[in-house]
Amino acid sequence: MAKLRFLIGLVGVFLFCLVVSRAFAVSNDEAQAAISRVESRIDFAYVSVLEAEGAGANVSSLLFRLNNASILLSNAQMQYRRGNFSEAVKFANQCFSSLDGIENEANELRDSAVIEGKQRMLISFVGSAFAIGVVFCAGFFGWRFFKDKYFKRVLEMKPEVQANDSR
Repeated sequence: MAKLRFLIGLVGVFLFCLVVSRAFAVSNDEAQAAISRVESRIDFAYVSVLEAEGAGANVSSLLFRLNNASILLSNAQMQYRRGNFSEAVKFANQCFSSLDGIENEANELRDSAVIEGKQRMLISFVGSAFAIGVVFCAGFFGWRFFKDKYFKRVLEMKPEVQANDSR
């Protein structure tokens, strides 16, 4: 009777382990879905950072975060190829959480870079217009000054009459 109880208990523990391991195991499809979701999010994040960089923003901190996310994605893909689906999902979830806020931060940096670019362009335009005005006014007043000086010098000249030697 004790042996039968022990045998039933052992079979029960074995069945319990099989059921529990299957309940918490991750399937191939779930791991592939998690990796695909992360790949699309990281692609979108790269596009956002590229747009911010194109606008002239300093995106070095975002590129560092994207590099870390790419490493996590690479680890997830490697675990998936090995058949370790639960680790693949774990790395994919870490990668997904590391990408939080990158798109928003990239958009904010892009917007601020665009605003700064417009301000620099406005300052350049105003500065150039002012410089052109100064050069024009200086040229006009310089011309008037030298013209008056020339006329005054010409009017102060005494004409000399020279004798005609042809007679």
